[in-house]
Amino acid sequence: MNKALSNSAPWTTTDLARLPDNGQRYEIIDGSLLVSPPPSPLHQLVAGRLVAFLRDAAPKGLDVVEAVGVRFGSGRLLIPDVVVASSAALLGGGPTIGPADVALVVEVVSPSNAEMDRVFKPQLYATGGIGWMWRAEFDTSGVEITVLELAGGVPVERTRSKELLRVDAPYPVEIPVDRLLRAR
Repeated sequence: MNKALSNSAPWTTTDLARLPDNGQRYEIIDGSLLVSPPPSPLHQLVAGRLVAFLRDAAPKGLDVVEAVGVRFGSGRLLIPDVVVASSAALLGGGPTIGPADVALVVEVVSPSNAEMDRVFKPQLYATGGIGWMWRAEFDTSGVEITVLELAGGVPVERTRSKELLRVDAPYPVEIPVDRLLRAR
């Protein structure tokens, strides 16, 4: 991490390969390194359950994974909690994928970076041309999912649900939002 301390050149996606694999989440925005603590168990439970529902409904050619790096040139790398992307891109063997390969990203909002997940990341995903973004957010009654679509270059809210989310794009899927926090 000497690079950050020495205030040298901006961070690039190449620089990330030299960082330790210590559970922290490292992202780059416009050459600045952002470090987030490891997600909570509840956060990971919701992300994992969303992956399962999305994977079960995914059409041929798309796969669903957690926490894969999406690079936007050399100066931006984001790690969405859930990514629906082309199987070919995910199987390509590279350390990251590009936004053109991504059909949907999901951010599970964490208290430590709520504004980043609510405001800033949707704008960055829109700039990269990612057509669909979901935000899963905790409140006192459970989880609410907000569906955003890229329209006219900006993310536009299409629907939200705390019960049963039904969407047709980027492919048809039903998510029982009210069951995401129930014990098995």
